[in-house]
Amino acid sequence: MKPWHFRYARVLVYVGVAVAAAGVGVASAIDSPSLGQTLVAARQLFGLWALALLLGSMLLGPLTGVLPWLPWKSSLLYARRAVGVSGLLLALAHVGCYLWSVYLRDWRELYRSGPMWVAGLVIGTLALAGMAALGITSADRAVRRLGGRRWKWLHSGVYLILPLVLLHALLVGADFGINSGPDVHAEADFGAGITFACLTVAWLVLFLLRRKMRKSDIKLSPAVL
Repeated sequence: MKPWHFRYARVLVYVGVAVAAAGVGVASAIDSPSLGQTLVAARQLFGLWALALLLGSMLLGPLTGVLPWLPWKSSLLYARRAVGVSGLLLALAHVGCYLWSVYLRDWRELYRSGPMWVAGLVIGTLALAGMAALGITSADRAVRRLGGRRWKWLHSGVYLILPLVLLHALLVGADFGINSGPDVHAEADFGAGITFACLTVAWLVLFLLRRKMRKSDIKLSPAVL
């Protein structure tokens, strides 16, 4: 029988993300005098959580590959799919808060904030479409329907989605300090940008190390035989 932390790994992720999402709602409503400001705060927090979960889903694979002695390795790998799907759900919440706040004010804000803002929205839309494609095909039945090779090829698209999300955050994310919408008046939090830059570098280093280890195993296998 599989251990409990493996059997409930995905459930624990979904429960944890649901609690975090509720916390975002409460934190956004506190000290916000209006619904519009609550939506702005929630939008920013949901966006940061979505990016964190996207990076988390990408880190788990190379991390467990480079450090095979990690405790609960199989549970972490099993939970990876739930982490990615949760990232998609919070990205949808991020977009929903933005569209709701624009609806309350003026839909022309979608293009009136300048070319950098419009480019950021377009890139974000492409990234969301990619995340949706991965989320829809994340179920086991999708793997059987597509076949292992095509499924892996499709899900390797996450390597393109990550730079798109980061570029979107740089162009329109208030927390990264490059640009912000007309409804954002808070000071930029450069610490968020530095944190995600460090996480991205960590993922890239682990990814390259795992790739190098796999190549070494391939070269050694004929000699072993």
